[in-house]
Amino acid sequence: MKQHILFIIALLSAAAPVCADDSIAVGIRAGGAAGRSSYSTEVFGELYLNRLVSIGATLGYTIIDRDNKQSVKRDEAVPITALFKAHAPFPVIKPYAGLGQALIFHNDRGTKGSVVGLAGVDIPIGPFFLNAEYRRQLDDRLDILAGGVGTRF
Repeated sequence: MKQHILFIIALLSAAAPVCADDSIAVGIRAGGAAGRSSYSTEVFGELYLNRLVSIGATLGYTIIDRDNKQSVKRDEAVPITALFKAHAPFPVIKPYAGLGQALIFHNDRGTKGSVVGLAGVDIPIGPFFLNAEYRRQLDDRLDILAGGVGTRF
C-alpha cells in the first residue's frame, strides 16, 4: 500500500504543470494583521529560477491601529521585502514557503528591518492564479493574512 501511495505522489509531482525556468509572476494582494485592526495591500513579483525555487520582492502599504486599540492614531508603513521561496510541485494547488528580509519605512518612526517567514498557496485558473499567504514579521511579531490575484508569463 505504501508503495502505491509513493508511486502516485511521484507520478503527480512529475506530471504537475509547473513554471519553467525564467518565468515571471506578478500580482496584487490585500489583507490585514491577525488579531489587530489593520489593512495591508501590496504588489508582488517573482522570478522562477527553476521549477521549485523562486526569488521575489513585494512593495506594500500597511495601516495598523496603535497599541491594538481601535483609536484614531494609526501607524502607516511602506514595507519593501526581498523573498526566497521553495515551491511544491503539486498539480492543482501550488503551496510554497519562504524567508525574506523586509525594510519597513514608518511614517513617524525610523526605518527598520525585519526578518520575514511566509507560507502560501497559488491556485491556477487559466493564465491567472489566486493567491493566499500567511506572513510573519519576526521583529514586529506581526502576523499578516492576505489574498490576491496574479499572472505568470
